Amino acid sequence: MQTRPDTTLRALRDLALLAAAGLAAASLWAGSLQEGYIVESGTWQQEVQRAGAEPWPQDGWYRLVPQQRALEVRAVRPADVAAAPADALYLHLPGAPLAEGVRPTYFAPSALQLPELGQDYELTFKGQRFALRVENVVKGMQYTIAYGGHTYSYVLGPFDATTTAVRLVADLDGDNLPDFLVQVDGAGYLLLSSRAVPGANLPAAELFASLDG
Repeated sequence: MQTRPDTTLRALRDLALLAAAGLAAASLWAGSLQEGYIVESGTWQQEVQRAGAEPWPQDGWYRLVPQQRALEVRAVRPADVAAAPADALYLHLPGAPLAEGVRPTYFAPSALQLPELGQDYELTFKGQRFALRVENVVKGMQYTIAYGGHTYSYVLGPFDATTTAVRLVADLDGDNLPDFLVQVDGAGYLLLSSRAVPGANLPAAELFASLDG
């Protein structure tokens, strides 16, 4: 899969802009959300690091910093004093360790940036074939991903979702299988292979925001 060198930067910026729109509401859902979630650099500094021990968790955080055709993944804690890169995203993923270091990004063809609903896409990731299909169902956008003889599905976004995009594909957890950052209407989702089971799944992490923000 080929892409321009700045695609990783642009994709992460898109998600960071979505996260910024949710900054005002971040502290409201931090205490109650049990699944993984995504925050951007401003939220990390203004909400997570300043909050102390509550309401944000102190463990299970990873920082993703875009590079050319790659992401630098590093475990972090709110108490860390290092400056937060402006283009970083922070993932809270309890029980789902990521592979630290520089992780090459693999990008789907341009058609996946705005995938055609009901279209079957056959792609290759690190030498392994996988399939992806996106459909608009009653409860939102359904992503169906197949590889290794199994099929994994996710229903994302609100029931009236109208737009979706695949922002990037990479192996973030080190299992040599594709992980996805996708956008549905005004929210971003991480679909992590190491957290998936055949059949229906929840996203590993969610970014709460609005495109209108």
